Amino acid sequence: MLNRLIDMGKMRVFLEYAVYLLLAMLLQSLLFSRLSIFSVKGFILPAAAVAAGMFLGGVRGAVFGICLGLFTDLSFTDSTFMYTLVFSILGFGAGFASEFYINKSFFVFMVMSVAAVLLTGLVQLLSAVIFSGAELLPGLLTVLLQTALSIPPVMLLYLPFKNHSDTK
Repeated sequence: MLNRLIDMGKMRVFLEYAVYLLLAMLLQSLLFSRLSIFSVKGFILPAAAVAAGMFLGGVRGAVFGICLGLFTDLSFTDSTFMYTLVFSILGFGAGFASEFYINKSFFVFMVMSVAAVLLTGLVQLLSAVIFSGAELLPGLLTVLLQTALSIPPVMLLYLPFKNHSDTK
């Protein structure tokens, strides 16, 4: 009877991506929040939204981005709804682009992930300038350094998503 109510294949995929989401959040909060250069920390969560979008498609990437953004907004005190909106757009955009325009190679993933981290940093900067009166030039330097620090760990997010999409 339970088999007729719940599709176990979809439930398994849902649980796998919930684990990926939690692992990305754990990596961000436990490891990359501790490592800093000039008090700037890496930010890998936008790349997780890109990876989900590239390998799950636009709609599922947006749903993954919404969930990831909600958890991120809940864990960071300085944002209310910003990451939910940004990550859902990144997940959908990466999924849409990978379905119609780009391939799913490692190089394309890295380019899109770096662009996503940069875009998220610019949104963070814009929010800080508008609501907190932050300086623009030091903020731009911080965004560029945050993006540069995020490049090496972003590579870790490619294989789990690619390996899962290969098994479908």
